[in-house]
Amino acid sequence: MSQDWKNFYEEIMHMIREDQAVREVLAQTGELFQGYSPVMEKTHLKHAERLKKLIELHGFPTIPKVGEDAAIAAMRLILHAISWPEFMRAMEIETVELLKNNEVPKQYVAMLMDRIRFYEGRKQIYGTNSDWDDNGILRVTDVEDEPNLNARRAEMGLDPLESLVRSPLEEFHPTDPKKRHEEFVAWTLKVGWRTV
Repeated sequence: MSQDWKNFYEEIMHMIREDQAVREVLAQTGELFQGYSPVMEKTHLKHAERLKKLIELHGFPTIPKVGEDAAIAAMRLILHAISWPEFMRAMEIETVELLKNNEVPKQYVAMLMDRIRFYEGRKQIYGTNSDWDDNGILRVTDVEDEPNLNARRAEMGLDPLESLVRSPLEEFHPTDPKKRHEEFVAWTLKVGWRTV
């Protein structure tokens, strides 16, 4: 690994550790589960902006260049940039291209594709996002071509949907699911995921 990529690797790993530390603090206080915490958003945007600059300077941190751990960490930082739709959409285009040569972790590309669709209000391809329904039950949101979902998941290295364990988020279900959904849609409009 060249010195540039070694430095890139170390910076990515530092950012993901900081992201996790902030998340843990907010989880302990319960703030993490009460809408999108401004502290978490600030951390996510700071890391996304830095990652974007690093990618502009050096190119994308692929598995061959920085190793699997840092490539996964970079994808996680991208997945967390939820209030910066343009960045996530640009990274989807780039990572889908890199996936053709297996240079990025395919599970995370699937998650990125789904997350963008989820925030845009479209059906997912791989079923990697869940949300609370009107009854306060956490469910995978709508997917395209549901009968072939598990085949698509397998192609991306994801386990069958039925094998997933209960999400730890279930204990944080909203007291008013309809109000929470309205607030969520308003947020997607505010940050630019949706236009109507």
